[in-house]
Amino acid sequence: MDLVPRSKNIPSATTGYRDENAALVRDLAPIAQITGKSLVTKTLKGDFLALNIDREHLVAVCRFLRDQLGFDLLSCISGVDMLDHLETVYHIRSISRSQLLQLKVQIDREKPEVDSIVSVWQTANWLERETYDMYGIHFSGHPDLRRMMLDDDFEGYPLLKTFHQVPLTVKPRATTQVDPNMAVSDKFQQQRVEHVVQKKLGQGLEERLHPGTPTFGHASGQSQEEANKNDSTSEGPSTAGKDIFGRDNKA
Repeated sequence: MDLVPRSKNIPSATTGYRDENAALVRDLAPIAQITGKSLVTKTLKGDFLALNIDREHLVAVCRFLRDQLGFDLLSCISGVDMLDHLETVYHIRSISRSQLLQLKVQIDREKPEVDSIVSVWQTANWLERETYDMYGIHFSGHPDLRRMMLDDDFEGYPLLKTFHQVPLTVKPRATTQVDPNMAVSDKFQQQRVEHVVQKKLGQGLEERLHPGTPTFGHASGQSQEEANKNDSTSEGPSTAGKDIFGRDNKA
């Protein structure tokens, strides 16, 4: 027996989503008799309505939506891990009304169980099996609740945020994760090969007085350091009788 006659004044698509949603809210009002709570709807992005339903009233609400309001297509069931609890989200369509409705049910994380709606929409069969396979949510009353993508002996549920690969593997840190100060420290640099040299105060003056002084250390870095120890003058590369490479200036 119908709780309320189905509305005959379904607005057309030309009246806009707001008028259609307003008419749907009026038609959803009898749900308050089923749940014993006042009906609270929310408009989501995309201009469709959403309802939060207690798990014990899910099947009754779904039957009302199908039989009284013409929501004849269950298009999706999704699981959500909210850390402190789990959720199942249902997207239901009405072909005759050209409308989409979302139902959300909050589930206890310690005992993830909710009633199956296969008796209302047959499409829930595989959708509930997939959600069980990924989140471990048990759908009571499902005729064949078992894994459908993973092996039967697979341990854990991959889309839970607490899931870890089995067995747990520890991989070495990537080289890019080395502390940057350690990466440029002389202590950890290879010797006699090119490496980064910190810019010293007055290096620009040295480069002007000694054209060709390299910025990066290399195999001739020792000669460079010896050249920098000598006092430089504008008349020559060095007052110690050596050129910029540390060789004796015999000319």
